[in-house]
Amino acid sequence: MIKFFRKIRQNYTMKNQSSKYIKYAIGEIVLVVIGILIAVSINDWSETNKQKQELQNIYTIISEDLKQDIKHVDEIIEQYKIRDSIFQRILNNKITKEDYKNCLFCTRVITGYPDLTINKNGYNLLAKYTNNSKYYKDSLQLRAMQFYTKQLVELHADDGIISEDLKSNYTDWKNNYHWFADYITGRNLDGFIDYALNDPDYKNRVANFYFLHIKIYAQILENFNQEATIILSDIKKRIN
Repeated sequence: MIKFFRKIRQNYTMKNQSSKYIKYAIGEIVLVVIGILIAVSINDWSETNKQKQELQNIYTIISEDLKQDIKHVDEIIEQYKIRDSIFQRILNNKITKEDYKNCLFCTRVITGYPDLTINKNGYNLLAKYTNNSKYYKDSLQLRAMQFYTKQLVELHADDGIISEDLKSNYTDWKNNYHWFADYITGRNLDGFIDYALNDPDYKNRVANFYFLHIKIYAQILENFNQEATIILSDIKKRIN
């Protein structure tokens, strides 16, 4: 009987020890899991702060880009306002031979247009950040991306149309008008002036140029500056 109770006691002791070992092992596992979660949280927090600072730096670059772009676009809009008065005189038959002789720019009014190159340093960095970032994003980032995507597409499309129209003018004049060589070199403008005053073809070209540049392109530039000014204001609030 004594042996029987000893055996029971030994079995109980072993079970008790096994239970303690299991509890200890579970406790160790829990501690390891907690440690891992804390490490992951710290890493996420660190990456979030790192990417937040990176985004702030990108906003600073975009801010400088937009300041330059807005200034440049304003200058182009002013140039178009000057051209507008000349367009009106030509289209309303208010310009004379003497006017053309005394105003060299009047003879070149549809042979070129102001060059515009949008700064894309900040935009390219923002696009890369947007594709790679998984920790920190904000609504301003999305709005800035939408602004650039929309405006760059519109400006590129209109620039292509305008460029083709300009090319068409030069090509047609070169192939069909005897005065082109004198005109392009500036040696003699009499042939061109006679054409500009008497050939309906010139007024048609001026009207088309006016429509593309003043009615469409200049309005797109105005819209660009309006939206850019809003984005710039929001970015300034964010980085200051």
